[in-house]
Amino acid sequence: MSNSTQLDRPIIVVGSPRSGTTLLGDLLQAHPALAYAPEPRLVWRYGNDGLSDALRPEDARPEVCRHIREHFARLVEQAGRERLLEKTPSNALRLGFVDRVLPGCKFVHILRHGVPSVLSIRQYWEQYAGVRVRGRIGRRWKELDWRRARHYAKEAMQVLLPRKLARLAGRPVWGPRIPGIDGLLRDLDLLDVCCLQWRMCVEAACAYGRTLPDDRYMECRLEDMSPDLLREVLEFAELKDAPEMWEHFEKRFDPTQPANRIADADPKDIDRILAWTEPTLKWLGYE
Repeated sequence: MSNSTQLDRPIIVVGSPRSGTTLLGDLLQAHPALAYAPEPRLVWRYGNDGLSDALRPEDARPEVCRHIREHFARLVEQAGRERLLEKTPSNALRLGFVDRVLPGCKFVHILRHGVPSVLSIRQYWEQYAGVRVRGRIGRRWKELDWRRARHYAKEAMQVLLPRKLARLAGRPVWGPRIPGIDGLLRDLDLLDVCCLQWRMCVEAACAYGRTLPDDRYMECRLEDMSPDLLREVLEFAELKDAPEMWEHFEKRFDPTQPANRIADADPKDIDRILAWTEPTLKWLGYE
């Protein structure tokens, strides 16, 4: 099969970190027609390794498009499936770039209220980032070749060196690399940086996605996750119903999981989060 056949109407799940992209991707990957690529971060950054994650359409140069398409086409072929399912939260910052790399793709943007999202983003920064990044080192290394390794030497040092030495390289970055994130980490509190990650991902994805035809871009909310919502996603994605999906849904989806973190949060933290996010929340229609 040609790349164009293997990359027919790819389904791209986007959203800010901790907004349900993992859950939605995991639910959809049970569909027998889909080959799933969960967060191939360095594949997307090929040829633009020195830039932030907010890539522009013009960054999708021919050699960049060719490399990324070949990677995903190979994945679909090796999986013996019909279509690609991909989810990377950082893609929320660069829908125009992704659209140029994978023309005809279908974006599913999953949203979550900013307060619990930001609280969860901060928790991942503080408690889980180092452990999870170490677990991904092997997989990330496979996405690289030696010519690109220099761009990620600092990141590897931050993760692999003992803490006292790693501090010399600066704080490890977790989640989408918004423009200027190293400077933001120096100048702002971590909670503020988490707010900016959420806000920039949500606003960038909505701003571009809402310019696309209705059959190319869909928004849904984690708070509304249900079998009915998943059926809407399947219809949008032009996927036939599959019994395997509903068996997986029953096992995977816990309606109490996206529980509200607000009750246990410091009221001062909530006030700061709302100061950053309330305009966007109103724009999205959250009350």
